[in-house]
Amino acid sequence: MPLFSYKVVDKSGKEIKGITESESRNTLKMKLQSEGLFVSDIKEKSSKDAFDLTNLKMLLSLRSKKASLDEVASMTRLLATLQKASIPLVEALGAVAEQQQNAYLKETMMLVKNKIQEGYSFSRSAKDFPDTFSDLYCNMIAAGEESGALDKVLLRLADFLESQLDLKNRVRSAMTYPIILLVMSIIVISIMFIVVVPKLSEMFDSMDMELPIQTKFMIGLSSFFSNYWWLVIIVAVGGFISFKRYIKTEKGLFRWDKFLINVKIFGRINRMIAISRFAKTLATLLNAGVPILKALDIVKKVVGNKVLETAIAVAKENIKEGESISVPLKRSGEFPPIVISMISIGEQSGELESMLETLADSYEKEVRYTLERLTSMIEPIMLATLGLVIGFIIFSIIVPIFKINESIG
Repeated sequence: MPLFSYKVVDKSGKEIKGITESESRNTLKMKLQSEGLFVSDIKEKSSKDAFDLTNLKMLLSLRSKKASLDEVASMTRLLATLQKASIPLVEALGAVAEQQQNAYLKETMMLVKNKIQEGYSFSRSAKDFPDTFSDLYCNMIAAGEESGALDKVLLRLADFLESQLDLKNRVRSAMTYPIILLVMSIIVISIMFIVVVPKLSEMFDSMDMELPIQTKFMIGLSSFFSNYWWLVIIVAVGGFISFKRYIKTEKGLFRWDKFLINVKIFGRINRMIAISRFAKTLATLLNAGVPILKALDIVKKVVGNKVLETAIAVAKENIKEGESISVPLKRSGEFPPIVISMISIGEQSGELESMLETLADSYEKEVRYTLERLTSMIEPIMLATLGLVIGFIIFSIIVPIFKINESIG
């Protein structure tokens, strides 16, 4: 977002200067005026000014105030409840804004409220704040406004956001322990190679004895990491940066996403998560009254995989030419037969939305079950691997020590 410097005067007549980010000059002016301040000057800063060290702290502070998915879901649920109670939208937005602990979300909702008071629709006002309100959110709100069922759409939207949050948290929770175990394993092994093994190597060298091949290998590896640790870091960081740059390209991202849904074990989980997101999002949009072509446009952006995104984009073009949804998706080869069959049955029976919801629920349950099973398998495998590595290191140390004891005896 653009960066603006401003001068305002508060109710006591004190002049206040500041720098902040805003969607536009008018948006910032409305925000300051809503706080009871008289605006005397607003100037847009250049991109060069944006990186001035004096602004760095403020920029970091603004970044940290972005609304999280669970905060948006909670806000949507509360707004839906107030709308269901027939409280006018402007009053409901004001009441919900006052309940928010996140200052960024609170300010955003107050700005949306101000724009609605000026005559804009809720959906149009929300579009000015893409960090908080996604395309899916805005389009569902627009459909709710057109149909006169905004409260029902908000409830569906809250359910959708909460289900996505739950799935995200389950995936994160399932991977937390293995990642912690992996990091701790790397730390323990690194300490042994960099601290313990070099000291033992000095002792073995001072005794001028013939070492077993596994001990020589371990000492050589330890020596390399001790002497060339900086090279290892440079190669690792360089490789990571190169990889990040590669997947930012169209070709690189496509290949990486294709790998993610085809790799052994984890590929199946990644594909199920993406398809679950596809089915849940499409069902939610169609239930809200969003046209199929517009819904597919939104779904392809939130599915989270370039390969499936391409397949959905092609399907959209084919639907324009009169085909059903299931035919081009089947032709892409990226959707499992059961998904194609359920979508086809839903189209033929006129119950596509409910069939997609059933499909999404089924896949979410399968993802939970698979993650639990995978986690229970990964933990003992990682522990066994760590035990073997540490056992090899200890064995490589003990054998020469036994030889020393024998020679002394």
